[in-house]
Amino acid sequence: MTLRHLAIAVLGAACASQAPAAVLNSIDFGVASGYSAFIYGNASKVTDIEGRVAVGGNLQADAYSFGYRTPYGNTGPSVVVGGNLQLGHGAIYNGPAAKVDTNASIGPVTEYTKQAGYAVYAGANQSTVTYLDLRQGSTGIDFSAVKSRMLDLSSSLAALAANGTVTQQGENTLLKGDGKSDLQIFNLNSAQVKNLQLTDVKPGAHVVINVLSGGAVEFSGGQSGLEALRDRVLFNVLNATAVDVNTFSWGSVLANKADVKGTGHLEGNVIASSLSSALEIGYESFAVYEFPNQQGGQAPEPPAIALLAAGAGLMAWLARRRRKAR
Repeated sequence: MTLRHLAIAVLGAACASQAPAAVLNSIDFGVASGYSAFIYGNASKVTDIEGRVAVGGNLQADAYSFGYRTPYGNTGPSVVVGGNLQLGHGAIYNGPAAKVDTNASIGPVTEYTKQAGYAVYAGANQSTVTYLDLRQGSTGIDFSAVKSRMLDLSSSLAALAANGTVTQQGENTLLKGDGKSDLQIFNLNSAQVKNLQLTDVKPGAHVVINVLSGGAVEFSGGQSGLEALRDRVLFNVLNATAVDVNTFSWGSVLANKADVKGTGHLEGNVIASSLSSALEIGYESFAVYEFPNQQGGQAPEPPAIALLAAGAGLMAWLARRRRKAR
């Protein structure tokens, strides 16, 4: 290999080693943030979703309640369905009739007078009741585009370095923060999402709990320490194909590849591939987190900087040598 080829190889290696990850400006659900449940595919056996619902495929439900804690002043549909709509007896609400804060952080207050809401569906209406306000038309949502954006977000969050520790104490999973970070990140496997105990997290911080393994994930055994941060807690379920919630869980769930089910209650946004059970989903929108100074765009690591300097120096030396030879 000639010196020139060596210099080019060094520069190439430096560039490859310092290529930054995709810039992550914020943790923001975008369109999906306006819905307690945002499902790309089908939803069935649904009973109680306290906020708005968006389903890209078909929605089937009986003995249900949708939208009663939708924020006051909402003018859009409480239920949006990209496929067929099959509803039995139940109710669709559009939050309170008077100005009441329906957020769980100060309540919830459920005894207010509720106003009727409506549903929009793009497919066929297969419902067995006639008293609901069901309107056929465009959903106005590009579910594929939202899914693509959420997949990118999930991958970017999973790539961030953990700054909290995870230890097992019998059946308990202990999540210990550093007490100072505005964004506390923990990495778990699917077997650890039970008996969660969160400590030493800065007040008002955001918490991302990455569940990195595939297969099935079960939320069970209770949770402590998450309630006070519930609008800032995100379970990022990267590769699991099933999420079973059988406890009272605090925080949002981003499970792009999973069918979500269970008999528990989840207080947060649920974004998933499908929904197939009577899991109760509360109204608690995830609070957007803004990264300081576009944290996702990282500077070259020191070894890469050294390689760049060495390659550039070698190229400059070769250029001077050629000039002297003329």
